[in-house]
Amino acid sequence: MTGRRTKILATLGPSTDAPGVVEGMVAAGLDGVRINCAHGTPDEWRARVAGARRAAAAAGRRIAVLFDLPGPKVRLGAAVAARRVEPGDRLLFAGGDPRDGEVPVAWPDLARAAVPGRSELVIGDGTPRFGVVGLPDGPVAGGRVLGECVEPGEIAPRKGAALTHARTDLPALTDADRHALDVAAEERADLVALSFVRQAEDVTLLRAETLSRGMRSRLVAKVEKAEACERLADILAVADGVMVARGDLGVEVGVQRVPLLQKEIIRSGLAARRLVITATQMLESMVTSAEPTRAEAADVANAILDGTSCVMLSAETAVGRDPVAPVRWMAEIALAAEAGEPRAVPLTGPATGHRAVMQAAALLAERLRARALIVPTHGGASARALSAHRPRRPVVALAHDPQVADQLALEWGVIPLVIPEIDEVEPLVDACEARAREVVGMVAGDTVVVAMGPSGAPAEGDSMVVARRLR
Repeated sequence: MTGRRTKILATLGPSTDAPGVVEGMVAAGLDGVRINCAHGTPDEWRARVAGARRAAAAAGRRIAVLFDLPGPKVRLGAAVAARRVEPGDRLLFAGGDPRDGEVPVAWPDLARAAVPGRSELVIGDGTPRFGVVGLPDGPVAGGRVLGECVEPGEIAPRKGAALTHARTDLPALTDADRHALDVAAEERADLVALSFVRQAEDVTLLRAETLSRGMRSRLVAKVEKAEACERLADILAVADGVMVARGDLGVEVGVQRVPLLQKEIIRSGLAARRLVITATQMLESMVTSAEPTRAEAADVANAILDGTSCVMLSAETAVGRDPVAPVRWMAEIALAAEAGEPRAVPLTGPATGHRAVMQAAALLAERLRARALIVPTHGGASARALSAHRPRRPVVALAHDPQVADQLALEWGVIPLVIPEIDEVEPLVDACEARAREVVGMVAGDTVVVAMGPSGAPAEGDSMVVARRLR
C-alpha cells in the first residue's frame, strides 16, 4: 500500500458487475471508483457503489466513490440525413422544430447560447466543425444557427455535438444532473464531478445543491470547455479539484492543443493545492487488448511526472475485456514513473500558519529520512496540505470520520486510515503510531514525523510537528 503515490480511479460499468471483478481491481491497486451518471440506471449505480464498498472493506482498504454528473450533452436529432460536408458548406441547425433542409439539434437553447463569429458547433469526436456565422431567427430559444463548415466530416442521426464559447448565462445543471445528485446524496458520494464547467459560478451552484441535500462531497470541476481553460484560476478558487477531461476538451479546442493544456491544468491545480485527476483514453487499447501500447504507457507516465494526483480509467474498466488488467498495468506504470525525478510543486501564496506547519513537517521528514509522515486529521486539510508538497515519505492520515478517510483515498501519497476519536494529544499520537505501523511496516528504531494542524489538534489553534523514534 505504501509504494505507489499516484492514485488510480476506475469507472464501474457492465464489465465490472461480474462476481469477483471489483475485488480483483481493489487487489490490483484501485483507490477510487467512478459512477458515470451518463450511463446506466440509478439502481445499477447503487449496486455498484455497494459492491465496491464491500470489496474495499473486505480488503481493509479505504476507497473513494465519485459520482460524475452527465451535464448538458447535445446531440443531433434522430431525423438527420446522413451525409458528408466539406469546407465552405453552410447548414442551418435548428434547436426547435426543423424546417425542410435544416439539421435538428436536441437542444432548445442552441441559438441563445451561440456567439456568431466566435462559437463553433463541433460534431462527433471533433469533425466536422462549423463556425457560427449567424442567427437567422435571432438569439431566442428554438431559433436557428447558421454554420459554415471549416473542417470536413460526416453528420448522422444522434451524433454528439458541442458548442464552443457558449454564452455563460445558461444553467450549469440539468434536470438529469439533479436527479443523479439525489442518488449521489443517498449513496453518500465522497466526490461529485461536474461536466462542462464554464465558470466558477457553475461550481458554486453545484455546492449549493449538494449542501441543500446535506452532502459533504468534495467537488471536482471537469475542464473540458474552452471557457474553463480561460477561467481556470477562478474555477480552482472554488472547486476542491479538477479533472483534465481530455475527450471533450479535444473536441472543443482541437486534439493538437490538448497536451500543453493538460500540462497547464496540472501545473495550475498543483499550485492551488487542489486534487488533479487526468482522464480519458489513458489505456484505451486495453478495452480489447491484454496490455497497453508503448504510447499509452508514456502518456500515463508523463501525466505522473507532471504531478497529477490521480489517473483515471474509463471504458477500459467499464466495458473492457478484463477490468482488472488495466488497474494492474496503471499501478505498475505509476511505480516506474515515480522512480524518476519528482515534480517540483510551485506552491503559491505565503507559507504561514497551518501551511507553514505542514511545509515544515514535509521538510523535516525528508531531512531525517523518516519512515513516514503521520497526520491525525478531522476534515482532511492537514493531509491534503502535506500531499501538496509531494513528499517522498508516505503520508499516513488518520481520521475518525470514515467519509474523510474515503475522500483522502485519491490524494497523492496519502494512506487514509480510521481511528477512534481521542481528545488528548499523547494518547492520540500513540494510537496513530500504532495504527500506522500496521500498514507501513515500521519497526522499532524507525523515525516518524507527526504533524498536527488546528483541525487535527484537540485545542483550537494548536499546531505541532514532532519527530519520534519508534520504540
